Amino acid sequence: MRPKHAGVFHVPCRSIAEEHIFRTDADYIAGIQIIGELVAEGFFVCHGFCLMPTHYHLLASFEENGLAPAIHRLNRRYAGGFNRRHSRRGHVFDSPYRSVPIEDPDHGDYIEDYIANNPPYRPWPWSSYDTAFSFVRPLPWLETREPGSSTTNQVR
Repeated sequence: MRPKHAGVFHVPCRSIAEEHIFRTDADYIAGIQIIGELVAEGFFVCHGFCLMPTHYHLLASFEENGLAPAIHRLNRRYAGGFNRRHSRRGHVFDSPYRSVPIEDPDHGDYIEDYIANNPPYRPWPWSSYDTAFSFVRPLPWLETREPGSSTTNQVR
């Protein structure tokens, strides 16, 4: 059962049978564009992402009952475009996707490092950790840290 509570989640999602689902620059651009559109439509607040050949990672805040509809929409939009671009049919993403709640700042710091270091090399152009995207916002607790401090003044 999917979490229904509001919060920050790490959502990794893999392709069917490790198929390359980001094959060309157009695929990566389409994925990033869809994430930006969903942010603009209010489905989630994006804190980071990384698109890899066989999977993606999304770190985002979701409202109550918002996680499942947002990821469904993201995967469905991407899969439809991917199938059209590559003249193919059928499922693109393995099911079910994972959703890991990020409930403390240390876990948030760890998961950001994990996602940032997931690509085979850096800088990776399809990662918000190596390229600036205007729709990506810092994690809530990062905004409360003193400059130069690694400790948090307040969590949420």
